[in-house]
Amino acid sequence: MRKVATMLLCGAALFAADIKVGELKQHIELGYLGSSGNSDSQTLSAVYSNDYQWSEMTDMHFKADAYYGEKEGDKTDERYRAYGIVNHHYSPKWYSYVEAGFLRNPFEGYEQQYNGGLGMGYLFIDDKTQLFKVRGGYQYRWANFTDGSDDDFHYLKLGANYNYYFSETSTLESELNFLEDLESADDFETVFRIGVKVLMVENLSLRVGFEVKYDNTPALNDDGSEKDTTDTTTTVGIVYDF
Repeated sequence: MRKVATMLLCGAALFAADIKVGELKQHIELGYLGSSGNSDSQTLSAVYSNDYQWSEMTDMHFKADAYYGEKEGDKTDERYRAYGIVNHHYSPKWYSYVEAGFLRNPFEGYEQQYNGGLGMGYLFIDDKTQLFKVRGGYQYRWANFTDGSDDDFHYLKLGANYNYYFSETSTLESELNFLEDLESADDFETVFRIGVKVLMVENLSLRVGFEVKYDNTPALNDDGSEKDTTDTTTTVGIVYDF
C-alpha cells in the first residue's frame, strides 16, 4: 500500500515582491515523484510553503516537503524536509539572511540532520522578466546517522538563484547551493534544483521539477561501505496557490 506523508508548516519568501506588508501567501503541491540513486521507486509527494512580508525591509520563507513510498510491501522512499529563512534588506541590492533546516532521509543515511546558518547576499537582477541573486555565509550542521553515529560540521556555503518569467503565467525557477567543509577539503556537497511552473486556471498550476544532489563524502551503509554520491528526484505536480 502506497502512503503519502504531508507536512504543513509556515513562513515566507524573498521572491514574493508582490506581497504587501502583513500579507500571507500559501502554496500546496501534490504530485508524482521518481527517484534514482540510493533509492529507486515511484512515489507521491507533498509540498507546503507560505510567504510573509514582515516589513518593507524584512521577509521570510518557510517550506516543508515530504514523500513516502512502498513497493511490494517494502518501504522504498522516505524523506522529510523543512527549511526557513529570514532576509533583511539594507538597500535594493544588499541583504543579510538567517536560515535553519531539518532533514530526515534514512536512504541517504540520516536519521536526523539539523542545519543553521547566516550570511550576506546580493541581488543583481530583479525585474519583470528575470531574477538573479547570489549569497554566501557560514552553515553549521549536526547529523545523526542511521549507523548509530553522529557528528557536527562547519561549512562555507555559497548559493545562487535564477528565475525567468516567460509570461505572467509561466515561470522557470532554479537554485544552486554549494557546501565546503571548513575542516576537510574532501567533504563538499552540491544541490541543483530547477522547475517550470505553468498556470492552468486561476490559482491552479502544473509544475515539473528536477533536483540533483552530489555528496563527495556520503554517509555509510550498515556494512561500512559508502552510499551513492549522487541522488536525483523528478517531480510532476499540481500546485494550488492562495
